[in-house]
Amino acid sequence: MARRISEFPSDDGTKSQRRYPWDEWTDGGAWEIRRGEDYDAATENMRVNLHMKADALAIKVRTKKVSDDNGEGLAFQFYDPEENEIKMKTATIGTTEGQAALEMLYADAMEIYERARKEVTIERSDGRTQKYAAVRYKQQIEKGQADGVLVPTIARIIRKPTLGFGHLENANRPDLMLETLVLDTTKPYHRFFTEKTIATARARMQDAGFLPAD
Repeated sequence: MARRISEFPSDDGTKSQRRYPWDEWTDGGAWEIRRGEDYDAATENMRVNLHMKADALAIKVRTKKVSDDNGEGLAFQFYDPEENEIKMKTATIGTTEGQAALEMLYADAMEIYERARKEVTIERSDGRTQKYAAVRYKQQIEKGQADGVLVPTIARIIRKPTLGFGHLENANRPDLMLETLVLDTTKPYHRFFTEKTIATARARMQDAGFLPAD
């Protein structure tokens, strides 16, 4: 009789790769993990995995190998390199004015998603076309808003080039880019973003030809 199995077996008969609790490990806290309990790979390979995850999230991670009578492992902590500056920039969010600016940022970030979904068409791998729905972007923005970290979330999105930026670039729609929101000095939320985030957004728009070079 057929039976459902928990995971697909690996070719060499070893355990398949563990599913790591990244949502917990990347929460900014300090963690210690042990080989054989929390991961099976060589410790240096696990260290590489941590740094690759940090790079994918556009944040940083500090790591230190630990070793004692119980074996070896890694102590690590993911962190945002701009965290302190962002905290200073967003210190006014608790005020009525600051909260209104944050709500405007969320509304504007969601509006460009909705407009892109209706107005931008992209080509699929099979040659057909479809409307562009940046689902991952929408999830990140909604989670950032729900968790009270919308500004750091947008800063992280800005730091790394995305496929979505390429779609909007091909469609010649800089008006629907998150970078445009960050660079808009007329918006009350402009002051929330660090100089590094603003510079990154400006450089990307310049590279794409949407802004003149300095």
